[in-house]
Amino acid sequence: MTTCGPDPLQDARDLQARVRALKALLELQRWQVEVLNDRLYSSAPGGVAAKRLLALKRSEKAADDFKTRKR
Repeated sequence: MTTCGPDPLQDARDLQARVRALKALLELQRWQVEVLNDRLYSSAPGGVAAKRLLALKRSEKAADDFKTRKR
């Protein structure tokens, strides 16, 4: 006996698989943020240098944006 209607059990399985995939992606992104955070805000000399470089790049971009708006 075949039905042409939607299959609620299959829909639930598909949804469960999507939720698992999204959870895995979220966990990966959380890990990436932690790694980047550790690199940028490290107390080691490299971390301090990275913070200074990031601040310099942000200030240069802000100055460029300001010049562009002024024209």
